[in-house]
Amino acid sequence: MDRSIHPGLVNNLAMQFMNVNLSEEDRRRYLATALERIMQTYPTDMEEEKTMLMLVMLLAKKVADHTPSLLRDVFRTTVNFINQNLFTYVRNLVRNEMD
Repeated sequence: MDRSIHPGLVNNLAMQFMNVNLSEEDRRRYLATALERIMQTYPTDMEEEKTMLMLVMLLAKKVADHTPSLLRDVFRTTVNFINQNLFTYVRNLVRNEMD
C-alpha cells in the first residue's frame, strides 16, 4: 500500500502545503485530490472507507517525512479531512472494538 503513493504526488502535495496563502479548505481539497488519484490505482478488494483512511494517513506521513516542517499543517489538515469525510467510519471502528 505504501508503494502505491508516487513520490511525485507527495512532492506536489508538499509544495501545495508550503503555500502560506492557502486556506485550510484549499489544503483539504488538495489532500482529497491526491487521495482520489491514489484510490484510482488501488484495488477495490477492501472497504472504500478503510482504504481511504489508511491511504490518507500514509499520504500525511509521506508528506511529513518529505518536508518535516509541514508536520503540524499536514496533521491538522488530515485530521480535519478524516473528521469531515470518515468520521462515521472511524466512530464505528471504535464502537466495534469496544463491543
